[in-house]
Amino acid sequence: MRRIISYIVFALLGIALVVFFFANRQPVYISMDPTSIESPAVALGPMPLWAALAFCLLIGFFLGAFGMWLSAGPLRRKAKQRKKEIRRLEGELALAAGAPPKKSRLPALNR
Repeated sequence: MRRIISYIVFALLGIALVVFFFANRQPVYISMDPTSIESPAVALGPMPLWAALAFCLLIGFFLGAFGMWLSAGPLRRKAKQRKKEIRRLEGELALAAGAPPKKSRLPALNR
């Protein structure tokens, strides 16, 4: 039930976004110069407003994904160390039991 509700909510948001993009087709200039309105030093355009907004959404998405990847670095490093320790302990356990050490069933790490 929860999944169906989330699909409905996302579908409605997607429809609203598409309608918003179609309603805002007029050309705009994107300026980074707060001092000059008539002839800005740095400006992009003319472009449809929806294209500028979609570009900003994509930039925000990729910056957020990059930030999450950076923040997960210590967790990835700790997981790699723990998997190495598990492999080492499995080898010691196999030697203590008198069996030849076998390959670990853990997935291979990116080395």
